[in-house]
Parts: sequence; C-alpha cells; structure tokens
Amino acid sequence: MKTKLTLLTFLTLLTFVGVGCLPKSVPQQTIGTSHFGRLVGGPVTESSIKGGWVRPHPGAFWWDQIEKEKGQAYDWSVADREVSYWQERDQAILATIWPYAQWDQDSCHPKDPKVKHPFGEEMIKMYSICHVEPFQQWVRAITERYDGDGIDDMSGLKYPITHWEIGNEPDLQTPELTFFQSGAGAYAEIFRLAHDEIKVANPNAKVLFAGMSGISTSSVAYWRGVFFTERVRGDIGNIHSISSSDQFFTKEYSDFWKGVGRENKPFWVTEALVGSLDVNWDDDMKAQKTFTGYVNAFANGAEKIFNVGKNDPTGGPGEKAEQTFELLVKTIGGFDTVERLSEHTVKFVMPKQTVYALWNGATVPENIEGKVDVVFYDGTRRKLKVQDVKTDKPVFVVAK
Repeated sequence: MKTKLTLLTFLTLLTFVGVGCLPKSVPQQTIGTSHFGRLVGGPVTESSIKGGWVRPHPGAFWWDQIEKEKGQAYDWSVADREVSYWQERDQAILATIWPYAQWDQDSCHPKDPKVKHPFGEEMIKMYSICHVEPFQQWVRAITERYDGDGIDDMSGLKYPITHWEIGNEPDLQTPELTFFQSGAGAYAEIFRLAHDEIKVANPNAKVLFAGMSGISTSSVAYWRGVFFTERVRGDIGNIHSISSSDQFFTKEYSDFWKGVGRENKPFWVTEALVGSLDVNWDDDMKAQKTFTGYVNAFANGAEKIFNVGKNDPTGGPGEKAEQTFELLVKTIGGFDTVERLSEHTVKFVMPKQTVYALWNGATVPENIEGKVDVVFYDGTRRKLKVQDVKTDKPVFVVAK
C-alpha cells in the first residue's frame, strides 16, 4: 500500500475527529464477526462497520517507536492511543508488527544500504533482526499488553487484540517502494520468532503472514521460499490487490495456498482496491466491479476482506463504489457460509435469510418462487416476481 502519511500525521487526524463521531456501541461479542474491514490511517480515520475490522496502516506497533533504545523502558503511549481509539468505535483491530529498530539494524547491518521509509521521507534500514532476544521480549510484551487476560494489560482495554500480522509485503523490494530488504529465509525467521512469542503470551491469538504484494513471478517465488522454510507455522494467509485484479487475486492465491500445503487454513485479503491498470472504468462500472469483486473473492475462499478505498493515493474508486461497498457490508457482512452456484451466481447463507448475488444475465435459482426482494448494486430496492428479475447488472435477491 502506497500511503505516505506518517504515523504522527495519522494520530493528529485522530485528535481532530473528536468523540462526536463515535458510533453507537454494539454488543462486544459481535466485534470482529463481519467479513469486512477497512484499511485506516492517512485519509481514512473512521470505520462504522458493525462487527467490522480495521487494519491501521502503518499502525503504532513499530519496534523502535516502543523500545526507542535497546533496554529502554517501553513507551506505550502512541500504541495505547491507537488501540483506545478503535475500541471506542467497536472495531476489531488487525495489528501489524513492524520488526524494525534502527538501533538494532545498525548493529549487524552497519554498511548495508538504506531505503526510503515507506511512510516518510527519511532513509532507514529494514533487514533481518540482529538482537533476537530483545525482539522476542518486545513481541511478547505487546501481546501481553493487549490480550485482555488481566495481567499487565493496557489500562481501559475493552477487549483483546486477537489477530496479529507480521510485517507488510516483504516481497516488495523496488527502488520506489520497499518494506523489507532481506530474503525469504530472513522473513520466515522473523515470522517464526514473532509467531512463537505471540502464542506463548496468548495461545488463542491468530497470526497472519504479511500480505503478498500481488501475484507476480517474483512474489510467488519469494513466498514459496517462505513457506518451504522449515518450522514456519501460521494461522492465516494474506494477499493484496491494488487496482490489479477483478477478484483481488483470490483465485490465484487460493491455488498458491493449496500448493504450499495450506489448504486447510483460511486466507484474508488485507488490501483490496477496485480498479484497473489497463482500462479506465467510469464510476458506474467501478461500482459494479466492487459488487462482483467482493462477491467473487468470498466465493473463491477469502474469509475477510479489507477495503483500501479512499486510503489509496489515487483517492480510491469513487463515491458510487463506496456506496456499493457499504451495501455489501450491510447485505452480506455477517454471512455464515458462501457457495458458488455458477460463474455468475453466488449464494450467501445468513443467520435469518439467504442472499443470492447474480450478474451478467444469471437466472434466479429454480427453488425460489413468487415475489422476492431485489437489491441492485446502486442501492435501489424493489419487490419483484422472480420472472421479472433482470440481472444484466449486479443484484442481490433476498430469500427469507
């Protein structure tokens, strides 16, 4: 993700939002139940998805922002503010651990070149870890502070952070943007160290691999190197798609995920941006692609998807697409199961109803008769006889 605002800027924005924007509280047990989330930070400092997720990007969990010097007492002030902010808004937090401290990097990478900070203008190093034990202690301390067990917890913690992501796009190492400067084996070792400490502090926590930066030959090769490294465990896979794939690379990643022996584990899309690098879609087409993109991604096996939207430097796909995203959240956000019935028909079983997504001329399933509630991709709602439902453009058909 190419957002350039610094963490300080993000927290400044939070300060000016104010408590007046707080949504109504939701039952705590529903937090994190939605299949949708938002990338937040930078231009996007709000999310009102009921039971939803946020992925603060970059977030406050940088090693040297908390342990500013080796052995120095941890400074939790920034991280606590971020956690409190999203907990006041009843959002489940996917927290990214950034395993970089410049005092650590300088220890065993003194002559290695620096790269531009992915979220700032300064030059930094992002190589393998030098001080293993301090890193392990820091990861365990973070997990313990936010695990909600009553031991060394943050004051005022409302509910635990249960999901941790280790780094971001380590395979993306270009002159323009770099998130890691070492090879697959080095990332695998960082992941192993963090994973094991998180599980010691909170055995119920789930640990995500960093997002693969799309499906390219180099990215696939890098991640094969990660997954075929001995002793690398992990709970959830992760793919990113920024204006590159109609279905957020979920079909390709599902095949890759199975190919590295992880078919029994879920995967998420923690950065999803509708758009095309090759075709200039108008706003209405972007809205339609938003509908079919998320629906297809879930049908392809994605468990949760985080919308980048306005957080992208381009400004996102536009207001119509945002409205369609909100419609998707409200209509299928809490589905229990998803099943692809045909290329253009996907069935979502909800707690109290079944919702069919149809497009490109697909017909309503034969078992549905009479009148049905039809929700069009643009939010228009009508009650129609089954035979009158037109699906040349995307619609939801709601069957009680």
